[in-house]
Amino acid sequence: MPELAKFVSRVVPNSIWRDSSRGHQITVAPEPFITPDTKFFAMGSCFALEIRIKLRSLGYDVYPKYLDLPFDSRTQSPGRLPERDNINHYDTFVMRQEIERAIEGRRWSVSDFWTLMRPRIANRKGWERACQDPYRRQIFAADMERLADASDKIGRCIDEGLAAADVIILTLGLTECWRNHANGLFVCTGPIDKYDEIMPLVEFHPSTFAENYANLNAMLDRIRAAFPLKRIVLTVSPVPLARTWTGEDVVVANLNSKSTLRAVAGQVCRERPNVVYWPSFEYGMKGDVFKEDGRHVQIDVVDRIVTAFLETHRADLGAVPRHRSSA
Repeated sequence: MPELAKFVSRVVPNSIWRDSSRGHQITVAPEPFITPDTKFFAMGSCFALEIRIKLRSLGYDVYPKYLDLPFDSRTQSPGRLPERDNINHYDTFVMRQEIERAIEGRRWSVSDFWTLMRPRIANRKGWERACQDPYRRQIFAADMERLADASDKIGRCIDEGLAAADVIILTLGLTECWRNHANGLFVCTGPIDKYDEIMPLVEFHPSTFAENYANLNAMLDRIRAAFPLKRIVLTVSPVPLARTWTGEDVVVANLNSKSTLRAVAGQVCRERPNVVYWPSFEYGMKGDVFKEDGRHVQIDVVDRIVTAFLETHRADLGAVPRHRSSA
């Protein structure tokens, strides 16, 4: 494996490139706000999922508690639950929708859902068709009643987690978004290809710096108004785009997407000193940190990123979390 970056906790950050070990040494300022009793809420791209998994493995109390939700496997297919937590929110439009919905105590209406053929899902489950909640990743059910039940459970789980957590981690994933023609809401994942049956239902939206900046500020304003004491952490996912719809090369489009989100996070943190930025993306830039698929981050790399974050911000270094997750 190529040399990986390392985090170095320093009160005064390194400002000289020649002292950065060719960019592999990233200084992070210690700011103690994590204790063994700290409760975490993580939302965003699939990297947020990895953060949740790692924090749970270390014994922290982690939200949303998707793995604890009861579903009827015969009529409901909520991603890979209950075997694996993979409820993701990839872009700031979808994240903003979810957070505003949660704070306002709303639920998605059945009129906002889709009824689709989805033969891969329907045939596997023995359903005639598949109903989908498109605002979270791969949430399906055999009919609208059961879909509403599954969607409501996930919604309550997010609501409760947002209210219960002490630290909220928001992971920014991508800037390529898809809007639902019917209601103007943004869907979690777009078409697989141009032949996908959802293609007529959505329109592609390559979001801008200004839009993502507005979305992130709106989220933070709503969280601060409802929960003024919660600590907020921003990070940009190192996981690249699976594909691009911009017409550009995927490598070029990916760097544009990540650069936009990184610039947004930087601007927001400069304007809001109480919001913490954690350099996951920067760490991922300094070596091949990915699994064989070239996209998802290796588990030991996730361990290094999360462990360094905890060590930098723990108020009582070496203390063991008292909570032991049931997941």
